[in-house]
Amino acid sequence: MFCAATSCQTGASDETTQTDAVSSEPEVTAAVATEKRPAPEFFAIPEEMLKKRVWICEDNQSDIFHVKHDCPILVQCKGKGTFRNLLLPRAIEDYGRYNCQECSEDLDFIFDQDAVRELGK
Repeated sequence: MFCAATSCQTGASDETTQTDAVSSEPEVTAAVATEKRPAPEFFAIPEEMLKKRVWICEDNQSDIFHVKHDCPILVQCKGKGTFRNLLLPRAIEDYGRYNCQECSEDLDFIFDQDAVRELGK
């Protein structure tokens, strides 16, 4: 998919008479793809949070999960993508999501490699 977008951009730059609407579409697609961060390499979810449910927006650009269904950032997804309610581990493992700084800032410790953690009892 990226190769196709790149080849379209190259063709658009070769033909200077092409309209902006046609040539800007591949650039928008490439920009959206680069905004999304790579999936978290490290995360540690406490046992008591394994059943916690979170919300995500599937819009090919969002890379965060939300603990509140009415989070202002999640509400912006309306009309741009679909909402999904998932278990926290699945949101991170399968969808590569990080915590929202608006509604779940207190979950930063999940991604902190240097945090001191209590071993399971």
